[in-house]
Amino acid sequence: MRYKIGGRVIYDATDNTLTLPDCNEPDSQLSITAGALLYYFLHHTELVSRNQVLKKVWDDNGLTSSNSNLNQYLSMLRKTLRHYDVDNIIVSVSRGFLQLNPDIVIEPLTIESVPLTETPPEPISTPLPSISSKVKVVIPPSGETQARYWYLAGSILLSIAMLLVIFTLMNRNTLRVMNFTRISAQPCELLASDEMLHSVATAIYRKNFEVVRQRLNLACHKGEHFVFFYSDRLETNGLGRLFLARCAIHEAQPFSYCDNYFYYAWKSQ
Repeated sequence: MRYKIGGRVIYDATDNTLTLPDCNEPDSQLSITAGALLYYFLHHTELVSRNQVLKKVWDDNGLTSSNSNLNQYLSMLRKTLRHYDVDNIIVSVSRGFLQLNPDIVIEPLTIESVPLTETPPEPISTPLPSISSKVKVVIPPSGETQARYWYLAGSILLSIAMLLVIFTLMNRNTLRVMNFTRISAQPCELLASDEMLHSVATAIYRKNFEVVRQRLNLACHKGEHFVFFYSDRLETNGLGRLFLARCAIHEAQPFSYCDNYFYYAWKSQ
């Protein structure tokens, strides 16, 4: 199902893509959870409680629900659609209640069905065979023949299964150890992966981290450190994917407990 939102962007619920009306290629894509959240509000335009949303989008899909997760994905949806000049797609009506913005026009896009003909086609008359016509008699296979068929079919299925197992073992990805390097200790202890250090300058990496940390209003505390990763599009002032983790250090465990933040449509200043 596809929806034109505010006349600015087309949302495809089958793959969570966002496409401009005059384009054929998708412009961006929502995460699975963000797409499920938007799809729920498109089908429930009435006033709904936060508990209803958490149950239908998170709990019923086997995900851990929390108001923090809901706020994070609401903010993500609003920022993503604001990029297409659609402001405040989901509004907070009152304490504990949310609603799809009634001021935004949502137009479902469906494939037009072929109209039925006014009169049904005339039935085709087929002459009945004469009594003297020959009748072909089909003799069912014997029990031994049926057993051979089943044996042959089972052998083919077993061969296919063995080929699939061999193919899976040959193409199985091995685990890769990710190394982290401490970039700075002031004002926050910041860790960077080797991939990030090879792809971006340290000064730009530290600057972008501070921008994200201040937007999330995260303070620096002793006994904690941050892991920061983002795609290259953040530097080019475009929409990109971003990951930030604030982890507590407990004895010999540097990542004993982490608060994780994901953004699939982050846009830097």
